[in-house]
Amino acid sequence: MMKSYQVGRYVERLSACVKSSIFTIAAMLLTSLTFTVMAQEVTVSGTVKGADGSGLPGVTVQTKGTTKGTQTGLDGTYKLAGVPKSGVLVFSFVGMETKEVAIGNKTTVDVTLIDDTKALEEVVVVGYGTQKRKEISGTVTSLGSRDFNAGIVTNPLSAAQGKVAGLVITQSSGDPNSRPTVRLRGTGSLSAGSEPLYVIDGVIGAPIENVAPEDILTMDVLRDASSAAIYGSRGANGVILITTKRGKSGAPTVDYSAFVGQETISQRPDLLNGAEYREAATKYKQTYTDGGANTDWLDVITRKATSQNHNLGISGGSENFSYRASVGYLDQTGTLLGSGKDRVNARLNLDSKAMNGKLMMRFNMSASQSNADIAQNRAIGFAMNMRPTDPVYNSDGSYFQIPGTFANFNPLAVLDNYSQKEKLQDLLFNAQAGYTITDGLVFNVSGTLRTQNRNNTTFVKSTPGNLLSTVGGNAGNRSLNATNDQQLETTLSYTKAISSNSTLNLLGGYTYQDVINDGFGAGNNNFLSDDLGANNLGSGLGIRTNPNLIGSYKNEYKLVSFLARAQYSLANKYFATVNLRRDGSTKFGDNNKWGFFPSVSVGWALNEEAFLKGNSVIDNLKLRVSWGRTGNSEGISPLRSRSFYGPSGTYYDGGTDDFLPAYAIQGNPNPNLKWEVNENYGAGLDFSILKGKLSGSIDWYTRKTKDLLYVVNAPQEKGFVFPTILANVGSMQNKGVEISASYQWIDNSKFSFSSTFAGSFNRNKVLSLKNDDFAAPDQVFLQTSLGSFIRGTSAVAFSVLQAGQPVGVFYGAKVAKIENGRYVFQDLNGDGKVNQANPDRNDQTYLGSPTPLFVGGLTNNIRYGNIDFQFQLISNLGAKIVNTNNLLLGRQDGRIAESNALKSALTTVVNDERTLPMDYYVESGNYVRLNNASVGYTIPVGKGVVKRARVYVAGNNLLLFTKYSGVDPEISQALSIGSQAPGIDVRETFYKTRGITAGVSLSF
Repeated sequence: MMKSYQVGRYVERLSACVKSSIFTIAAMLLTSLTFTVMAQEVTVSGTVKGADGSGLPGVTVQTKGTTKGTQTGLDGTYKLAGVPKSGVLVFSFVGMETKEVAIGNKTTVDVTLIDDTKALEEVVVVGYGTQKRKEISGTVTSLGSRDFNAGIVTNPLSAAQGKVAGLVITQSSGDPNSRPTVRLRGTGSLSAGSEPLYVIDGVIGAPIENVAPEDILTMDVLRDASSAAIYGSRGANGVILITTKRGKSGAPTVDYSAFVGQETISQRPDLLNGAEYREAATKYKQTYTDGGANTDWLDVITRKATSQNHNLGISGGSENFSYRASVGYLDQTGTLLGSGKDRVNARLNLDSKAMNGKLMMRFNMSASQSNADIAQNRAIGFAMNMRPTDPVYNSDGSYFQIPGTFANFNPLAVLDNYSQKEKLQDLLFNAQAGYTITDGLVFNVSGTLRTQNRNNTTFVKSTPGNLLSTVGGNAGNRSLNATNDQQLETTLSYTKAISSNSTLNLLGGYTYQDVINDGFGAGNNNFLSDDLGANNLGSGLGIRTNPNLIGSYKNEYKLVSFLARAQYSLANKYFATVNLRRDGSTKFGDNNKWGFFPSVSVGWALNEEAFLKGNSVIDNLKLRVSWGRTGNSEGISPLRSRSFYGPSGTYYDGGTDDFLPAYAIQGNPNPNLKWEVNENYGAGLDFSILKGKLSGSIDWYTRKTKDLLYVVNAPQEKGFVFPTILANVGSMQNKGVEISASYQWIDNSKFSFSSTFAGSFNRNKVLSLKNDDFAAPDQVFLQTSLGSFIRGTSAVAFSVLQAGQPVGVFYGAKVAKIENGRYVFQDLNGDGKVNQANPDRNDQTYLGSPTPLFVGGLTNNIRYGNIDFQFQLISNLGAKIVNTNNLLLGRQDGRIAESNALKSALTTVVNDERTLPMDYYVESGNYVRLNNASVGYTIPVGKGVVKRARVYVAGNNLLLFTKYSGVDPEISQALSIGSQAPGIDVRETFYKTRGITAGVSLSF
């Protein structure tokens, strides 16, 4: 039967801080409101017609600034009483331009509404410029700040989940320091990274997680290669363009927004309590020392977590100068003890005109500092292992530990005695200037300097009973990693109107980027005291015998690019774009430092043709076809194409009578190393019908990644000294369909209801893992740690890379039956023999793909008067999950007498301790989630200080519907060769949270 996690008891009440904050703000707001004296009222009537002169039924006629209104009848006539003479009537209808008319002494007001072409005339940000939406021939999706998800949203990626077809954002962890896994049109790489490129206000590679969602104006997603090819070697996984808010001419405006919230663990494993554990131990005749407790170890190490977020923005300007400055503060506590983060970010955007408007200058400055408390997730695995009959503390106040066992560390001792803190500082300065040489000819130059410093401090105390302390007692580590990124971009653009309805836009440019990474780290142990932590590393004794506790590094890479683009619009119905980019990178081999990345796309506005023009049903119908090649170099470090020496153990030196550091070859040279290349082709259809009531797009694509960057064994017979080499081997393919649609169900003066759907179907397949010179094994087994310090789980190969199969497809034995509690495996190769202790590869097969076939989101917006309500459903279908909790703790006795078990262990027929890859624990990952919902109220304001005021309550992760028997089916899709494979529900995952927030938005 389908399992449903219902909205439980979120919180009995919000904290006193929440109440006082909201009600204080509301009280201040209400006292600041001013009201005007009602003027004399009149009754107004009239007729609303369309461009063809016929009456328009269902047009909303509303007194501006009020909820008073009516609708036109079948003949387009209306009558509205109680309209102030000083008032303004607003006439609105879906798909038509809104019109406002001042009343004065009028009692009859007739208007004519025309089709609204704003949506098609809307300017969309594309690479190195903008373009009218109607002229776009590639695949681009735009989100405004009003489209972002509600609730505890501290990262723009979380704000966009479920909003863009083909953009899959997976949030598998409730850790405030975690980052979602982002995939656009599937996984496209093995080693070079599969995350999109982020461009913020024209700055390539700026950190998206440090941008406050409140500062974002638009987010434009370049989904296909024809759109992303202008970014060449960095656009293989798509591009996300962020445009932040800027000032406008006029009086200064102050915007303030804030929310406070509380999070709790939404789902957790159903473990035995003390009484059930004792009953199970008796049933299975297990002997153990009963500590007399009834401890819920997950409760011991988790908590209700509070968050607060504040953002203040000031903007304004004149005709030739505008500004916007903002500052934000976030304080987010994690539900796992010892976890949390706080962040301060500031941004200043300046715009200036000079030389009679010929010179346009922009300055973008941002600074952020975040402080992270990183808790030890392994404590979650320990909490699941600990027996509920054991106490947290001994009678003398020390931590209780089970002596002589494996993996039964006291989880609270782990969290209390292990500290890890990270301070991240990011500074960015960008200056842009554009000079109009002559009409249509503009020269642009942009310079960027970005510095990032990441400071990590770790310390393990020497507290007695802390079994996780190092062999040398207490231990401390400090590291500092710095990045210095300099960018220069110059472009020359030319726009020419060929005729009244045809235009040509040409762009040429040169870009340069220089990135330097350097850092150092030092560690020590065996300190005399814990009091100083890692703040005096020299006082430890360990470094005297282990010089490897100190290290440093520095590397640099450069990227030089030449780019060109031509955009042509013919007769407002035929559109074409051609991109060319040539990149040179120091990361690659001497024979392949340069790469060429072209693309072409064409569009045809069918509605402008004679056979559709003037059609009363179809407003817009555009066919798009595209092809493009992009590259990927983001996931690999410099120097991988060269051979170099590095530390490798020690050797004895007779002259000094001591052991000295030894050096050896650390890598093989590969002069042929080059970019991964992503080749993408597809077609799309944009549509709008019924005066814009229904609009959307359908896209089909094939995305093929060639020359995959992957580390393979280096054949010694060819003269290679080091055992492995980074090479371009094989290819991968993603094919799919994307659907976006918006429908306006109802829209009148009092009530409106609209829905937006974004969904995608994608199939992934590895095509090859070899080339003429190098080859990976036919099957590359991916090992995943299911839980540190837990017996039999350090490296289990559930997943495999193999040509013809999806990335990370599960591979293992099939269970024919359970006999006397033991797994009996099927003979899959038909030879009549099966190694029942551990079936070999001949008796194993494919068990399902961890990649979902369908990912979708449905967002609904409802307005009634000044009340707004929004909720979003998201869904993943077709993925499989390995349920490791059930594998390890779901059998009859689990490790009872040594560790705890799931309640399902009391009814299962399994009593087998083997942790082998098998189908018995591969489950469906299908789910539907009520991802977020909010209800808000816009408070009517007069002509006082407050221009706009809204209060709201929102929730995240409110409902989950799934048949998955584990904790949560939204499992990480990250792939890290050698340590992590997608779709495996590892025991130490930070549990997802359910949150509720209360917030306010004010404009002055």
